[in-house]
Amino acid sequence: MYLGGKWAGLGLGDSSAEVGNIRDFMRRKFRSYAGNLPDTRTRDGVPLFDGPMTEATLIMQRAYVAQGKLKPEFANGAIGATTKVVMGYLSATVIDIRPMLFTVCGTGVPWWIGPDADCARAVENRYKWQPVGYPAAPFPMGKSITAGKVELRNQIGIHAAQITRNGMALGGYSQGAVVVSEVWEQDIKPTNGTLHWAYPHIKKAVTWGNPSREVGKAWPDPGAPMAAANTGGVAYITDRMVDTPAWWRNYAHKGDLYTTGTNDVAGQDKTAIWRIVRGEKFFVGPDTLLEQFLEVAQQPIPGAIGAFKAMLDAGMFFGSGTGPHVNYGVRPAIDYLLE
Repeated sequence: MYLGGKWAGLGLGDSSAEVGNIRDFMRRKFRSYAGNLPDTRTRDGVPLFDGPMTEATLIMQRAYVAQGKLKPEFANGAIGATTKVVMGYLSATVIDIRPMLFTVCGTGVPWWIGPDADCARAVENRYKWQPVGYPAAPFPMGKSITAGKVELRNQIGIHAAQITRNGMALGGYSQGAVVVSEVWEQDIKPTNGTLHWAYPHIKKAVTWGNPSREVGKAWPDPGAPMAAANTGGVAYITDRMVDTPAWWRNYAHKGDLYTTGTNDVAGQDKTAIWRIVRGEKFFVGPDTLLEQFLEVAQQPIPGAIGAFKAMLDAGMFFGSGTGPHVNYGVRPAIDYLLE
């Protein structure tokens, strides 16, 4: 909630898991006027800061002002960090002023391995690091990506107080970059997104080898030459990022087949293979990769041989098949996050 152009804390109309946690706390502690606060939620089931909660907040804040525990300017119906401490919801001694940093690893590795984890460890003095656990499975990758998005949304909700107070940043490598890109595009950026409340709090984002990269949106690192300006992620065009923010840095290498898609026949072949690996259901028949590829080859699709060669060249998109995809340098991302 903004008052006078400045963030005042959670207030009327805001929705998040943190709103529900605070409401439960108020019900228990301030039973005389908050004990019966309704469990108001958005259409998507997210706890909503409604009128009754605003009224109870004002009663609480005015009481603390009268007791000399809260300055009058904080009696505004919004629950920010100062009110949380005074009301006992947070301890003044444990308030962490660091922004959150959520990272999602690449295919086939645990959360503590990869450029995302290396970068996060280097900036923990400035960010509160929250890695996201998910299957990181190679095939069908779509189910794994979906699981990653569910958990990233969950972690953002859990840390809503930290985010609204201090901000947040995102990091992802390879399949993990798809997870953070799609949560941004589907949940945070849209005005009707379930996580749109976090939109003004995102400070920075860094990805490496991002299949969802928008064409031309690339940053260099010392691992290899930067991807050409006419390339983007290998994901299908409707799955790529759009209008990438200036604060979002995609580190992309020339020759990294995951993030150097093109609009020519070869690029379309690689995107077709990516869609198979992701497990999209636009083919008929069994789900095995070989059977799906054979279906493509049997249909009158130009470039089927090129598609097969693209699959081999990309190591079937299963992790460490391509040198330019696994030699990213994290120093530029570290420096950027510490700016």
